Amino acid sequence: MTTGHARIPLVPVLLSDVPPVGGRRLLRYRDKAAIAVFIAVLAGLLLARTARAQAAGMTVRVPLTIDYLALGAALRDQLYTDKGRAQLWNGSNRCEYLYAENPVFSREGGQVTLETNASLSLGFVLGSRCVSPIWWTGIIAAETRPYIEAGMTLKLRITNLNLYNNQHQKTLIAGKGFDLVKQYFIPRIETFSFALKPATEQLADLAEAASPSSAAARVKQAIGTLHAEPEVVATARGVRVVLDITVPAFATAAAPPAPAELTPEELAAFEKELDQWDAFLVFSIKQLGSLNLDPELRSDLLSLLLDSRHRLVVALASPRSGGPDPVRVLFLDTWQRLGQIVRSAGHRGTLGNRSLEFLSFISAGDALFALDQAAPALGMRISADDLRRLAHIMAPQVTADPLAFSFKEDPELRKMFNLSEPLAEEGPLDTSATELPIAAPATSSPAPSPATSAAPSSAASASPAATASPNASIVPAVRPTAASSAVPSATPTPNAGPVSLLNPFVGFLVGDSAYAAESAPGSNRMVATLQRLGKKLKRAVVTSANAKDYRADMGKLIRLSGEHQLADDDLDERYRTVYMRVVQATAWQESCWRQFVVERRRVVYLESSSGDIGLMQVNKYVWRGFYSVPRLEWDVLYNAGAGMGILARLLREVATKPGAMSPGKPNELARSVYAAYNGGPGAYRRWRRREPRPVRAIDQSFWSKYQWVLHDVPIDVLKCSAEWSHSPGH
Repeated sequence: MTTGHARIPLVPVLLSDVPPVGGRRLLRYRDKAAIAVFIAVLAGLLLARTARAQAAGMTVRVPLTIDYLALGAALRDQLYTDKGRAQLWNGSNRCEYLYAENPVFSREGGQVTLETNASLSLGFVLGSRCVSPIWWTGIIAAETRPYIEAGMTLKLRITNLNLYNNQHQKTLIAGKGFDLVKQYFIPRIETFSFALKPATEQLADLAEAASPSSAAARVKQAIGTLHAEPEVVATARGVRVVLDITVPAFATAAAPPAPAELTPEELAAFEKELDQWDAFLVFSIKQLGSLNLDPELRSDLLSLLLDSRHRLVVALASPRSGGPDPVRVLFLDTWQRLGQIVRSAGHRGTLGNRSLEFLSFISAGDALFALDQAAPALGMRISADDLRRLAHIMAPQVTADPLAFSFKEDPELRKMFNLSEPLAEEGPLDTSATELPIAAPATSSPAPSPATSAAPSSAASASPAATASPNASIVPAVRPTAASSAVPSATPTPNAGPVSLLNPFVGFLVGDSAYAAESAPGSNRMVATLQRLGKKLKRAVVTSANAKDYRADMGKLIRLSGEHQLADDDLDERYRTVYMRVVQATAWQESCWRQFVVERRRVVYLESSSGDIGLMQVNKYVWRGFYSVPRLEWDVLYNAGAGMGILARLLREVATKPGAMSPGKPNELARSVYAAYNGGPGAYRRWRRREPRPVRAIDQSFWSKYQWVLHDVPIDVLKCSAEWSHSPGH
């Protein structure tokens, strides 16, 4: 058997505390031992690398970084146990003491530096007061050299000590005081240990649980050879230790099958995996955000959730077997970003008293996800039980299933991210089923109207023509399927054309004082007007007979919904005009100003093949938990309010990001906001990049509509509707 050496890329594996496997608990992070490395990942990494060489054994060197943030959390857990203080020395009375607070690790040159706030008093009691001839408060800075003791324990040896005042300037204190610091601080810090070995004691159990039977013995044998190299290196991010493992030879796994359509059973399992991952991510985000008021953390968590869900929608749209597993890619990418978010919050000091708990959760997840990523040849992958064990680390007190998936509203989630409840129609929601009283007449797509020739003709304009009787209050019988394009049959009718050269959204009823009074932003009259419009447009389907009135009513609903959102929003005044244009152009791009269409002689809500619903095409997967799905489907007023709230939130966030708009070009912000609305917060700059043709077509289509809004070109709802199912994104 030949041997060799390989180096695995650096993996940030830190503390783990997992629930029992095979009846035994693997690790405990609150047992006064240092944070233990979750060694299971090593087996996956090693076996993945050695799978490249048939019949070849290999010794693999695995660089393991222990983040300074985790190192500090472990030190606090061991030594700073008196309400965040380390009581280093107490003299003969209450006026004699030395204690330390707030330890922080970093790198200085080639050494690890520990800085901690400290207070020293050498005094005596005089009545009720302390008289202290020697009193000092400042910073103890210790230069340390990390080393490995007894094979698998990381320790620190202090090589130099400096004292600073609170302005980080060197300071001197009386000799006795400095002697006390050296006498009591150095030995205490040098008792600190970060144990790497405890995780190996039951590693075989974990390996067998995480591996198929054909690989379990091999994993166990490899783990038995694990040891740490003596050299420890201080890096910018943490302390790096190199672990060596010798892996026995084994044959490579068979090549993955060629891409093929999934069977119904495989498709159901694929969708269940995505649902469980989303439920797990929501559970994790709620734990991180519920007890934390850090606005940056909450903003980062919401962006992560929305970006992950947009990718989930894409994965659901193209589930194919063979090739890269989209579920695993989504898992791994999202987890890596979640770890960055949590560690950034930890460095800002905003994780509170659950800092160690959250870092343990991230570290254990690093191990699980690295194991899944590293060992596809062995058939290893993260299971639902793995995710449940991981969730238990973060919230051991929670008994509910962290993978439970539901489309129901989650008020806790909405409150956490400060998303208000949209205005809804008065009274109970009506979802009763009623067929059209007459058959819908057949039509063909209307010809472009000469009156709209100023607007570029685009296949991205809109949705299938949907017609019904002139009566606009028809209740539905069934909801459309996700695959439905909601195309009703229709008869040729003249194009209704625009009713005015003015954009009805901007100039509707200009000069009407009664309208101006009732639509004052935030007023009760505005709310009443919106609810009347919602009632009027309930089950309303645009036809050649009602196109003029329909466009006026829907334009008014969109405008007032936007103004109602602004009345309760802290959106910067500079961007309010852009926002009002964005909401109209988005409703135009997304639905052609329609909530309802006719399908099989029934009025149903408009839904795209990817689960985008109604007027604002609010995706039920992306916004699961934030909004009522039945309301999004059957309540046009609620759907409009949800879309307006989402757009306002995205505009407020995107406006602060680099590259969202060029100097002096505020309308470019509209492109970035729509890209985030359509593809997730992380996609806000996609229109500036070389994107795939379908995505580029969507962004160009929106930009055309925004330009039409900007130049008061009115929407032709019928023409837009006829083209909707063939337009980009639908």
